[in-house]
Amino acid sequence: MKKQKGNQLTGKIASEEARILVVDDGEDIVSFMKRALQNHGHNVTACTDTEDAIENTKNTFYDLIITDLKMPKISGVEFVKMAKKISPNTDLIVMTGFPSVETAVECMKNGASDYLAKPIDLEYLNIIVEKSLYKRALEKRAAEREYFEQISRVDGLTGLYNHKFFHELLNAEIARADRYKYSFSLLMIDIDDFKRINDNYGHQTGDIILKEIAAIFKSLVRKTDSAARYGGEEFAIILSQTAKEHSRVFADRTVKHVATSKLEGFSHNETVTISAGLAEYPDAHTQESLIKKADEALYQAKNMGKNTLCVYGDQKTH
Repeated sequence: MKKQKGNQLTGKIASEEARILVVDDGEDIVSFMKRALQNHGHNVTACTDTEDAIENTKNTFYDLIITDLKMPKISGVEFVKMAKKISPNTDLIVMTGFPSVETAVECMKNGASDYLAKPIDLEYLNIIVEKSLYKRALEKRAAEREYFEQISRVDGLTGLYNHKFFHELLNAEIARADRYKYSFSLLMIDIDDFKRINDNYGHQTGDIILKEIAAIFKSLVRKTDSAARYGGEEFAIILSQTAKEHSRVFADRTVKHVATSKLEGFSHNETVTISAGLAEYPDAHTQESLIKKADEALYQAKNMGKNTLCVYGDQKTH
């Protein structure tokens, strides 16, 4: 039968074809449910033996399993536990007679999402199944949105935030700093002599170095900080709610950490160094001026021999 579009619950999101496993030791019941669910466009497998059903879940992914609680060989509670262990992303609905509602509740505590009371009412069966599949569709769409939002924010090579999202983060940090009257710092970082690395070892090695340097930054920043690939071999780190006195300590440690790290991108003991420039907000009153001051400090670090940190407004190097 042609798959029906939409469902009674929402009227908005069409119910996609689902792979469903029905488990009951009664041939009449599984045949009845199989026909009913197939009429709604689903791909249905029926089992009258729990051990066969468990083997099926090992070999085939099911969106939904509907199982009776009173089955020979494996109890309903154990079946739910085993099925969820084998396939955590599969939803389970248990069928029960009134005297064993407590067991149904126990099954739900172990991972079942709903239960059906016997004798099975066809309309209610369809409502419960559609509700479960609708919930899965919502979760899938939410996960897809989150995934695409995430990749739109992240640099594909390094896994750090990208240039566009860095500016959004910096704007947000400035707004919070203005509202709550605190300081924060911006650290601009550039890998020293990166062109030489690409020229001498190739761009693949250069990409490996970029990823390894990014991994170092990830390991050093706090959860409240934000590290981004600003472009090419340049990076930026927003040190939230951290004045430059404390940011200087972090930045100095970061420069030294990179210089003493053995990077797998090189097959020998050659080292990679970085230069860094630090500026503080609200010493700079806008996003543009903050980036400019951090960049000026970075250029100063380059001019003073690289592998060092310079703080804007501070003539000393660290």
